[in-house]
Amino acid sequence: MKALLALFSLVAASCSSNILVVDESGSPVPDATVIPLSRGFSWPGSKTDKNGGVHIHQDIPTIQNIRAFKTGYKPSELVNYNLPKPITVVLQSR
Repeated sequence: MKALLALFSLVAASCSSNILVVDESGSPVPDATVIPLSRGFSWPGSKTDKNGGVHIHQDIPTIQNIRAFKTGYKPSELVNYNLPKPITVVLQSR
């Protein structure tokens, strides 16, 4: 039973948001697209949830940066994916 609980905790932790997208006031930005980027390759984007969060899984090739965007906002600058998690990305209104 303890092993099952430990496995469930590990799975739940691995699925929590490690990227938060907010606007200038700090409010969550739902349905923003976050794109992981590695040298010479961009992964398919993932949408943020109602709380502005999304989980981006580190994969091979290694993700170096992320970029977020949503209609009505300027695209974010490149953000270093190796920063401590969760990473907060701020989108500025157009």
